[in-house]
Amino acid sequence: MKKAILFAAHGSKNRAASSALGNILKMAKEAHPDIPVFSAFTSGHVLKKLREQGQKLPTVKQNLENLSAEGFTHVVVQSLHVIPGTEFTNISRLLGRVEQGEIEFEKAVLGEPLLTNDQEIDEISDIILNLLQERDPQSEALILVAHGSKYSDSGNSLYDRFKEVLESKDKNAYLGKLNSEDGIEKISDRIKESGIKKAYLLPLLFGAGNHVKKDMAGDHEKSWMNVVASRGIEPIPVVQGVGEFDIFASRWMDKLEKAIRELEA
Repeated sequence: MKKAILFAAHGSKNRAASSALGNILKMAKEAHPDIPVFSAFTSGHVLKKLREQGQKLPTVKQNLENLSAEGFTHVVVQSLHVIPGTEFTNISRLLGRVEQGEIEFEKAVLGEPLLTNDQEIDEISDIILNLLQERDPQSEALILVAHGSKYSDSGNSLYDRFKEVLESKDKNAYLGKLNSEDGIEKISDRIKESGIKKAYLLPLLFGAGNHVKKDMAGDHEKSWMNVVASRGIEPIPVVQGVGEFDIFASRWMDKLEKAIRELEA
């Protein structure tokens, strides 16, 4: 049995976003020094932009084909996505091709993303609400910035359930999705109506890529930070992906350990 671990992340054109991936790669290598660890991006848009910059990174499929050609017989593809959205579904279909013999492995296992069920929603929402020790939940708002999923009903239903649970636990906590009706305009109006004068913005995204640097905390007037400020509310952006926090990286590591046990069964 020759094993490999392949982490699959959305990816980013922003090099500063690599710290979240680097964090979990380090944890995996320390936990499994005998298993080679690799990584790949799953966003076609990000890969295209990187190619235009001269960086030709292999896709998940190309990584798997390379690993197979190098004689690896067993592989875990560990998702670093927050929800099982479109990109996760694409990986799942790709591993179906392994089962059909199109990509040769004796066994391939797909590790789950961060949020998959009600228990995880309950646990992760508690972690989120206790993450920023400097925030006073009675007088300061928390805005959780989620990506959303254009084409995944199951993914969006998880976000909706997470929003419901989070906001039921903390009356000054909000979850919004980028480029959606659950966006920052409505949330900012609700915070203004509540009389709250300060709001933390925290990404529910693995890494701090352009969605964080530009959409959430950018200088342009439509950034979430500036929309909040336009309502007379002081915005405090947390420019870190959740993968940079060890408490979240450990959750993904738990998923990896579960997948490895399945691989070895």
